Amino acid sequence: MKGDLKQSKLPRKAPEYLGSIGKAMWRYLAPYFNETKKTIRADQYLVAQYCSAYEVYRKAYEIVLKDGIQRPKYKTLLSPVTGKVVAKDFAGYAKNPAVQTMANALNQLNALGKELGLSPVSRSKLAKLDFIDFNEKKEDKKSAVESLKEFFG
Repeated sequence: MKGDLKQSKLPRKAPEYLGSIGKAMWRYLAPYFNETKKTIRADQYLVAQYCSAYEVYRKAYEIVLKDGIQRPKYKTLLSPVTGKVVAKDFAGYAKNPAVQTMANALNQLNALGKELGLSPVSRSKLAKLDFIDFNEKKEDKKSAVESLKEFFG
């Protein structure tokens, strides 16, 4: 990550370590954040985490679509003499591990989305805050402490 961390714009190019789905999400989110000016360059890591979690969620979802939420479990009986399969008995269903991966990724998306102001409630709170433009002179703006005191009452 190069450049000033207080710079108001996220880079247009996604970090190299993101996969194709994560990079696509970056190309969708970066212009939004740059337009709203609610993030600074230091938030790049959070946006990258969000994009990565989204990619994990999408890949897990594809696995669930392909294999289902549950899969049948069988108990295999072997012959003690020959070692060959004698019978396969149905033993119930097992949860697809991709379901838990999806749930974990979704929790991470929700938490990061709130941090980044992507939920409707977060967006409405962020709209009320007076954000500091680091490029402007200090005497022209309120301090962050003053803005937060106003916000929280």
